[in-house]
Amino acid sequence: LGMGIDAEISDEADRSPLKKWFNFIRAGKLIYLFIFIKKIVTYKPGCMELIIDGDRHFLKKVWFIVIANQSYFGGGMKISPMSKVDDGSLNVIAVHDIPLLKLLTVFITVLWGGHLNIKNVDSFSGKKIKMKNEGSVKIQSDGEIVGRNEVAAVVLKEKLRVMLQADNRYKNMK
Repeated sequence: LGMGIDAEISDEADRSPLKKWFNFIRAGKLIYLFIFIKKIVTYKPGCMELIIDGDRHFLKKVWFIVIANQSYFGGGMKISPMSKVDDGSLNVIAVHDIPLLKLLTVFITVLWGGHLNIKNVDSFSGKKIKMKNEGSVKIQSDGEIVGRNEVAAVVLKEKLRVMLQADNRYKNMK
């Protein structure tokens, strides 16, 4: 779940007629790089409020905030290296108050998770997360636009049932 430039990139990539062309030449992921380069010069980072288990964080010049329960997104970017799908918490990555050149470093180092060592790339963890934006910013969930300006995520213990196939029989698991 993300708010900021990542959602703007996802939205434009999904609507772009160039996406079909990139997919046709088997280079579909390059559309995101192409749009990222375009967006970094036009996107205006704003102020956002992040509430994690009741603790408030006010961030200025936010490029993006991502809530994750797994390490990777976007086809191989290690956005949240500390995330574990089964640890009962959500991880939050916030990129804020950094100049444009440093943002490029973030997007390069995110490939292996090295961005957490960059100043003003903050990592948090919690069970109840809320993000609010002062302006108008898109929100993406798994690359799809799901809203604007405010979103909350909560860990619900044992609420997901998974079907496993074992010996040609299905078993319910909590």
